[in-house]
Amino acid sequence: MEGESRYFLGIDLGSSYTKFVVVNKAGVMQYQSVVPTLSRNKDSFNSRYQFIRDTYAIRRCCTTGYGRDSFPGDLKKTELICASVGVSSLYPEKKNILDIGGEDIKIIESEACGQVTGFHMNDKCSAGTGTFITEIAEKAELEIREMSELAERSTTNRIMNSFCTVFAKTEILSWKFDNVSIEDISRGIYLSIVNRITKLPLKIQYPVYLCGGVIEYHPFLISLLGTELGVSVRATPDPQFMVALGAAILAGKHT
Repeated sequence: MEGESRYFLGIDLGSSYTKFVVVNKAGVMQYQSVVPTLSRNKDSFNSRYQFIRDTYAIRRCCTTGYGRDSFPGDLKKTELICASVGVSSLYPEKKNILDIGGEDIKIIESEACGQVTGFHMNDKCSAGTGTFITEIAEKAELEIREMSELAERSTTNRIMNSFCTVFAKTEILSWKFDNVSIEDISRGIYLSIVNRITKLPLKIQYPVYLCGGVIEYHPFLISLLGTELGVSVRATPDPQFMVALGAAILAGKHT
């Protein structure tokens, strides 16, 4: 065990995946890992957690995400606060943070120090979230990991108009009957997400940083959003782990 130093653990128990991040006392990431959340078999979570405990001298643990109350950590923080702290540790400036997760979209107005000064959550509908993409891609017979590359090869401006997952599946079926290419279908799905995001209250006078699992697997969304918004849009490093990183940093600050 690396017991000579102090380490802090952040666990982001999301709707689809659970992310682990370990940082040292300087708040620098030392370890990251992800396991599925929605599984009756808890062995993956337990074995990963035990590995971390066996490898690092964890002094304090902070949990966040939908399942933060299901795990007995030392402290609990909301995803909004953890995302702001995590992203601000890398980008200490006034900014927007756009966190596209499995079940919701969060817009966070963040100060350079990581303080949250405003936020908006699209949590009443799954449109534009990871779950939405997964279900629509399955109906379109698209591989999730191939979508970004496929969409980049398309020049269409054809957009999927349905925000509701049920109606969107019907619309995709119509596209398939019309022999729309998988490249155009992929881009059309992304354009629908971009259209959804641009209707949210985003203060475009500040730079936009993207995090969350969706950006991890769909990088072409970055360029589409930047073009549509007309502002600087960047993905953070390891976007899926930014919330867990913030949780780990907060664990280190509460000693």
